[in-house]
Amino acid sequence: MTQPIGRTCILPQLGEMDAAHGEFWAKTPFLLPQLGKKFSAYEKNRLFLNVPHEPFLNASFVSQADIDSDSRCIVAADFDRDGYCDLLVGPDGGGPLRMFRNSYPWQTHRVRVRLVGQRSNRPVIGSRVVLKRGERQIVRDLFADNGCPGQAAAGLLIGVGACEQIDELTVRWPTGQTQTFTDLGVDCEIVLTEGQSDVQITPLQ
Repeated sequence: MTQPIGRTCILPQLGEMDAAHGEFWAKTPFLLPQLGKKFSAYEKNRLFLNVPHEPFLNASFVSQADIDSDSRCIVAADFDRDGYCDLLVGPDGGGPLRMFRNSYPWQTHRVRVRLVGQRSNRPVIGSRVVLKRGERQIVRDLFADNGCPGQAAAGLLIGVGACEQIDELTVRWPTGQTQTFTDLGVDCEIVLTEGQSDVQITPLQ
């Protein structure tokens, strides 16, 4: 059974350190600032594309994301509001934030679903959205994604592949109540308000 690490803990050195290659040992992680040490490693970033039914595709070089940086914080979000996820990358120990805009020539469809709470909390954290098209079903839960050390805004940007229409969209609100909407388009932002049947649709640019 593991035990929590406290400021008075002593961790024995597990082997010889290679100082020439930057290896070091601290008896307790809490002493790192006093020793002037930190866990920094300048290594090239890697970016992989999820290719359906195939291994991940290494797109690090062609995307120009393989910068030599001690990158720690990565936030995936649609910063330019075109319906595709971009990347915001932050380094450890200071330095510039870097934005990687998604300019891949996608030929698939997507939909942004924006939920507005009434009885639930206003940003409706904890909601579940289920999209159906024929036999296909896509399920997404609404939470603010947390990285190390960063957080993306809560939102639902959903890729629907070749689907050109959503047959059914069901929202389970944090209160437990559900609402179902039918025959919705794609490549648009859909705004749904808890307890209301009206649907606001805005095309994505």
